[in-house]
Amino acid sequence: MADPHAWVENDRVYVICGHDESWDGKGSFRMDRWEVWSSDDLVNWKHHRNISPKDTYIGDSPNCWAGDVCERDGKYYWFFSNRNINTGVMVADEITGEYKDLLGKPLLPKNIITGHPYDPEIFIENNVYTICFGAGTYYMATLAKDMKSLSTKPKKIIVQDEKGNSLKVEDKPTLFKRNGWYYLVYGSRYSMSKNLYGPYTFKGAFLYGGHTSFFEWKDQLYVLQENHDISAFYRGASLKPVFFNKDETIIIPEDDSMYPAPGRPFEFKNSTMGWKALEGTSLSFKNGKIQGEISDKNALIESAPWLYTDTGECTHFTISIKNKSNAKQLKLALYTRDLEKGFWKKTDPIKWEQQEWVSIPISSNDREFKEYTIQLSQFKEVKEKLMQIAMQPVSDTNIGTWEIEEIRVK
Repeated sequence: MADPHAWVENDRVYVICGHDESWDGKGSFRMDRWEVWSSDDLVNWKHHRNISPKDTYIGDSPNCWAGDVCERDGKYYWFFSNRNINTGVMVADEITGEYKDLLGKPLLPKNIITGHPYDPEIFIENNVYTICFGAGTYYMATLAKDMKSLSTKPKKIIVQDEKGNSLKVEDKPTLFKRNGWYYLVYGSRYSMSKNLYGPYTFKGAFLYGGHTSFFEWKDQLYVLQENHDISAFYRGASLKPVFFNKDETIIIPEDDSMYPAPGRPFEFKNSTMGWKALEGTSLSFKNGKIQGEISDKNALIESAPWLYTDTGECTHFTISIKNKSNAKQLKLALYTRDLEKGFWKKTDPIKWEQQEWVSIPISSNDREFKEYTIQLSQFKEVKEKLMQIAMQPVSDTNIGTWEIEEIRVK
């Protein structure tokens, strides 16, 4: 559940999120649908429906990128990105849908601005509906009352530093207003202005994470913020309260971090969390654990790719395993990468036989789970980002079973 977009109505918060296609990381941000959820307590969530790109001019393509949802005159409008190409709009009689394409073509075609007209945000004030969109440079325009056209031409929004120097911005702008100030938030940064159309002055770091959506709930401002739940390409959304300093800037707590950092926990409460068997064993999820039956020596399993975990914040691994075989060792391999040009485009499978392996002794024929530790320093080379993990949970045996209840990168 990435790219959360919230709307509050009748003491219930509704959220439309994009859905990452697969935790196998087959391509850069492949998103196959949007999903509509809601909650009346911010803890328990109900799924209402999926919105398919086939119901829009996008067609059968995994291009369901960020958008925003709002209501006007009893109708609900879902403004959506066709990847980073253009922006469309759907309409429904209820917030939960069914949504139908209002135009059958883009509301914001790719030639409407210099740049990419995607990642829309809708800001409502005094019954004026403003759409903000773009990346690198943002643009704003007024939506016509029919919600399928613009009544003004897109205007470039200036974001600058304290000295008046223009700054570039990230994709997906979000807006809210408080005590006469307009806040323009993009990822982990934000700017402020006394005017909706700016210029905005850069203020610094926002809460660490990805795309945002703001809403008020029982007199408290909250932000839904994208995180790297399973991986960089299979994400979730965190819910955080937002607090302010006396000068109206945003308070950033000292322990601020993007879930699940620091480190990377695999707790298997609801699923395999992307772990799968490659050879010599099965792998399944049961009762909060992953488990397998060995069929050949050197059984091999691997995590989801694109873990995107900062190795600078980590020192060791802990593995809680029940080895119900005669094997006496466990082996671990890492795939790490430095941030560099073309980083997000490389999605080839890892050749684990070419990676460095570290082995540790373990007990055999266990009746209970036992925890083992592998130090990151045991590996000769560790680069900036931990991208994937491979494991031989039990090696040098071709019979028996294993269970793992937890793996943690700490």
